[in-house]
Amino acid sequence: MIDFVGAGPGAPDLITVRGMELIKKADVIIYAGSLVNPALLKYAKEGAEIHNSARMTLEEVVEVMKRADAAHKDVVRLHTGDQSIYGAVREQMDALDELGIAYASCPGVTAACAAAASLDLEYTLPDVSQTLIITRLEGRTPVPEKESMELLAAHHASMAIYLSTGMLGTLSEKLIAGGFSADTPAAIVYKASWPEEEKYLCSVGTLEETAKAHNITKTAIVLVGDVIGCRDYSRSKLYDPGFTTGYRKGTDEDKRTVPVSSAAKKAVCFSAKGTDVIRKINAGFSKAGIDAAEAYYKYSADEKPEGFTELKSSLSEWTDEAFKSHSAIIFVGALGIAMRTIAPFVKDKLADSPVIVIDDNGTFVIPLLSGHAGGGNKLAVMLAEVLGSIPVITTSSDINDSFSADVFACEERLKIMNRDGIKKVSAKAIEGKAVTISVKDYPPGEPVDIIVADETDREYSLLLSPKKYTLGMGMKKDTPFEKVEGFALDVLKTAGIGIDDIYAVCTIDIKENEPGLKAFCNKYRIPLISFEAELLNKVKGDFESSDFVKKTTGTDNVCERAAVLGAGGGELIVHKTAGGGITAAIARRR
Repeated sequence: MIDFVGAGPGAPDLITVRGMELIKKADVIIYAGSLVNPALLKYAKEGAEIHNSARMTLEEVVEVMKRADAAHKDVVRLHTGDQSIYGAVREQMDALDELGIAYASCPGVTAACAAAASLDLEYTLPDVSQTLIITRLEGRTPVPEKESMELLAAHHASMAIYLSTGMLGTLSEKLIAGGFSADTPAAIVYKASWPEEEKYLCSVGTLEETAKAHNITKTAIVLVGDVIGCRDYSRSKLYDPGFTTGYRKGTDEDKRTVPVSSAAKKAVCFSAKGTDVIRKINAGFSKAGIDAAEAYYKYSADEKPEGFTELKSSLSEWTDEAFKSHSAIIFVGALGIAMRTIAPFVKDKLADSPVIVIDDNGTFVIPLLSGHAGGGNKLAVMLAEVLGSIPVITTSSDINDSFSADVFACEERLKIMNRDGIKKVSAKAIEGKAVTISVKDYPPGEPVDIIVADETDREYSLLLSPKKYTLGMGMKKDTPFEKVEGFALDVLKTAGIGIDDIYAVCTIDIKENEPGLKAFCNKYRIPLISFEAELLNKVKGDFESSDFVKKTTGTDNVCERAAVLGAGGGELIVHKTAGGGITAAIARRR
């Protein structure tokens, strides 16, 4: 029996367990000595016959296999990495087929995987690249015409390029000719996973000079693509609590907005039956991993309902506070009660709190206010799923399943520069007409419905401006909301930056559940992004260091590092500002 075994990229402990066991029992081992780490031969049993194929031809390799098989010996043909990639195994298998000799394959870890691990790299980042191209530059071995480096580069996918270290100048030229810019991120990893591994970050245009500077001429893999060093990407849906999978029910929300699942929610009822509805809502939320609604009751009860707070103030005062904090409000009772209560506080469709009304039997769920910008429609659908109710959606774009300009702006975190344009664009979409969108001034030419740009001379209906900044924050435990809000707004005012130009608030993961910070983000509908200390430590820049912060959090600076990381490695424009146990910094997004 002949077993083709992938030896892995080099490190002896990166061979698979199956591959190791096959080596241990093999009577004959033929290994690719020019590439396979000889340390792997330590797994061979005493007396095993070992051949280095670096000095052998195909015919000589097959002859060794033929003799061993005739003697009923087990043979391992040990290839570097995974033999299915540039392993020249098909020609050996065809020869064995002609001889009637049985064989099997045991996969291995290829160099592209080892190089990615060395760089803490993911080849498939959402919105950046979802494709990995493994290829080589044409040398003495040709490549098919349709797989030329220029044609493959045109896809702008992540690339792992093998067997091309000696031709890096040519490689750069072909990648650029295919459409990559000279400053596209690249990396050279020499002997990935070996003890003598070396790794260097560079660009497509500096591949050759980087290799020359470090005397790398062979046994290296070249990686190319925007995923290298990338920090500005959309979150994966796989672990998104709002995304439904075969193993978990979510709220199917786009997490680029402040999700209604994590936003503050206040619910009030006026009868015992209403109490049961709120209990059912929170039980469903708990099962789905969603923050519960604060539960209030305003009716005469013989005994206080467990888990509820009696609303002793007026309903109007309670609603006023909810509007001020931008909390979602759930009225369980008559629609008229809700309408009369919220009337004095309704001011702005883009800033009002979402308001939901549910009848005492939990039959209907009606989003009454802020269905789009506040996420009221999404919350209503989520509540209907929990209760088994009917969501009563009345907004035209939703019932016609058409494009909504304000939802688009909120989900893409874009600032609406001319509010009157929303109605124009949405009306066109409802009529079934195509809506045209241009980014900056591309493509040039005729007027467009929506243009995404800071400013433009072009004719449009709606101008949406990208939010330009991230706000990094750190704070002492249990810092109250009022202090967080006051400090953050003061820092922004001093910098001349409006709160509506903040793309995200960024912090360390151990602070992501601070009530004051969550309340601030909820009020201003700004996403809160948190990072682990290990990731913050990798951010490059001149940051103000604190031994105390390092000792307590694992990183020497939270606000500056978090702001820069959240900005995709952007420029720090407001350095660490501290006061009252809070720190803040601002970075401009790339």
